[in-house]
Amino acid sequence: MAAEIESLLDYVANIGGSELIVTEGAPSAVRLAGKVCSIPDAPVVDFGALRKFLGSIEGDSGSFIGGPWANAKWRVRYFREALGNSAVFRPMMAECPNFMDLGAPQSLANLLGVSSGLVVFAGPACSGKTMTATAYVSALCESRIMRASFLDPAKEFPVRSGESLVFANSNGTVAEKMDQAIRCGCDLVWMGDFDGENLLPMLHAAEAGALVVCTVTAGNSIGALDALLAGIAPEHRALARTMLAATLKAVVVQRLLAGASENSGAIPAWEILYNTQNVASFIRSGDSFKLPSVIAASASEGMLLMDDCLAELVRSGCVAREEAEKYAANVSRLG
Repeated sequence: MAAEIESLLDYVANIGGSELIVTEGAPSAVRLAGKVCSIPDAPVVDFGALRKFLGSIEGDSGSFIGGPWANAKWRVRYFREALGNSAVFRPMMAECPNFMDLGAPQSLANLLGVSSGLVVFAGPACSGKTMTATAYVSALCESRIMRASFLDPAKEFPVRSGESLVFANSNGTVAEKMDQAIRCGCDLVWMGDFDGENLLPMLHAAEAGALVVCTVTAGNSIGALDALLAGIAPEHRALARTMLAATLKAVVVQRLLAGASENSGAIPAWEILYNTQNVASFIRSGDSFKLPSVIAASASEGMLLMDDCLAELVRSGCVAREEAEKYAANVSRLG
């Protein structure tokens, strides 16, 4: 069965899929342009085949970098289900693309001038948010000499550090490593995927003058802010909102949509929220549901509402209206 799994990985690599999803006792699937699709004629994976293919699997869940398979390294997330093991294979790029070559709105270049605070990249699974965030961190390190701490445990994309100095000899929990980095004068802390228990240490680091960058799984700016605050105890929620309102610099949300033409592949759609006085006020008061109207009215300040980005993709013929409607909060804005 090992040969069959490797052939599935080769299939995913050849069609440009973002993930291979393998579940013992069931046919495998591929995530393509953000959608989970069945693989034609995919065999049912035998029970025990994943453990045999991956080798030692510790515990009921975990992740590691495996391969090379199909001429690439893969990030593997595995977990145990009721009937057997499952694993999600994601191909790793040999190098991270340039930040300004990602097809993002030009206003996103404003982020390259940020020197402190919190910058959040958000999106659903396989939306490209980690690649964009890593490209941003690389661009910062290459644009000026910084003292940086890379705490991203997944290391899905290699960071180009340029001539910046990377602080690597830290120990302990993530919070303790952040504290060591700040005491050593780090300017930049790259967190990778957000972990709820790290919000307050991240905000403290941002208050101390560091630029903290993380990714969050969320479909819009409101969802990203809610995800950041979700793990905070109710009695500390007001303090966390106040700190977040003071340190947040931007939330960048990214989605991938199927292109209108057969060969156009995945098309990125964006939402950009910059922290202004109005935005900070709504975050402090817990009225984040009012933020879409602020974003829609603040295009001159570099903000972009996802619905408006979708509308432009429809008008330009890049994305079919039916596809855009699946992700629009207000379909009437599509025109």
